[in-house]
Amino acid sequence: MKKLLKGTYGYLNQNKKRAWVKAFLMLLVPFLILIAGWAVNKTRLNPVTVAAVVLSLPGCNQVVHAIIASRYRSIDSALYEETEAARGDCLALYESVLTSYEETFTVDCLVISGRDIAGYTSDPKTNGDRAGEHIKKMLRANSYKQNVKIFTEKKAFLERVRGLAERTPEEVPFKEDDRYPGLGRDEIIQYLIMAISL
Repeated sequence: MKKLLKGTYGYLNQNKKRAWVKAFLMLLVPFLILIAGWAVNKTRLNPVTVAAVVLSLPGCNQVVHAIIASRYRSIDSALYEETEAARGDCLALYESVLTSYEETFTVDCLVISGRDIAGYTSDPKTNGDRAGEHIKKMLRANSYKQNVKIFTEKKAFLERVRGLAERTPEEVPFKEDDRYPGLGRDEIIQYLIMAISL
């Protein structure tokens, strides 16, 4: 199975599966070492047990990552298809889980066009206004001023995306950023949002 990148449809479900498989494998090796040491020495009180316990610590850490990944699921395929049909040439990010010091925001879709970003969240716990402010603040810290609106209603979001796709994006003065050679302004915005996403 090909590894999906952040911001693509299906990433969260694949990330969840990969995290659990990795946790299982990382715990399997120390368990086999423990069993082998026990079988050879006829007691579990031996140095091999200590090594197995120490070797299990990274696996335990991976279990924590897998539990966190299990909290999130991929978006509905119908929403993905509707957004893809509506967005035209605009850049899109899917399944973003954004974190701030205070809270976590689950944003199903983000569409980037010029100075505008339209997003949609189906999570009732995610406050669209605070999520939008968080994205604005993060982009402003990287010297990019954007208008960000996160919708909680799918119909309004899709109408906004169609509007962004139909109009010519605002001409934004842009000088190539030395930190991101070869990327355009919208691509840098996309990269920055992916950088703060789980």
